[in-house]
Amino acid sequence: MGRRHKARELLVQALYAANLTDGDLARTIADQIERRHPSPEALEYVEHMGPRLQEHREQLDKKVDAALTGWSADRVSAVERCILRLATAEMTLEGVPAKVAINEAVELARTFSGDDAARFVNGVLARLQRESDESQSA
Repeated sequence: MGRRHKARELLVQALYAANLTDGDLARTIADQIERRHPSPEALEYVEHMGPRLQEHREQLDKKVDAALTGWSADRVSAVERCILRLATAEMTLEGVPAKVAINEAVELARTFSGDDAARFVNGVLARLQRESDESQSA
């Protein structure tokens, strides 16, 4: 696993912990960093993405919710929502190629939730990518 993947794992765990405790994302990220001692490269990515995830949370959740065709937002597990939020941020805010963001998100979903979650995450993010591509070409 690459260092960026480890950073993504840490971010998903921090997002999930903040969600469960209604806590501050910056504090949960600091806790994760203290417990996991990420590499300098992973730490740099975590410290860059953490504030962006917090600042744009509402916007990211709206994008995810819009891509949930046939699903209500309350049916999405907290872990899957955190993974979707991170991947959406990478695709829309960071310019990470959609294929990379989606593949990473699928792996995170498989790790934290299983194959059904991986298929669900893949479908939602593929829909989000298609809609983004369509709006850019219009």
